[in-house]
Amino acid sequence: MHNNQPGVVLRFQAKPGKGKELFDLCTDLHHTGDPDGPVDWVLSRDNGNPDVMWAFEFYRDDESFTRHYANPVFDEPHQRVLDLLADDPGIDASMRVDVHIVSSS
Repeated sequence: MHNNQPGVVLRFQAKPGKGKELFDLCTDLHHTGDPDGPVDWVLSRDNGNPDVMWAFEFYRDDESFTRHYANPVFDEPHQRVLDLLADDPGIDASMRVDVHIVSSS
């Protein structure tokens, strides 16, 4: 990981009981061999809710980050992720924040 490396922080609230399925699908999506995919990533479970996932993804550079999210090959798998998210209008089912590393270990 390096200074100014682009990334994204995602918070997903799965439908009740769908947390494991969400984690399994997202883990599989990180093993596709996409050369523009994240080079460093972590999926974390919320200690207070097993259906909440926090994902931290970091990309080689801004160009690979842009190419990855614009690649239509991932439209269908990304839609499968969205289909697992809570559809209760009172729940914020997803959050995405684009970030850049300032420092790391």
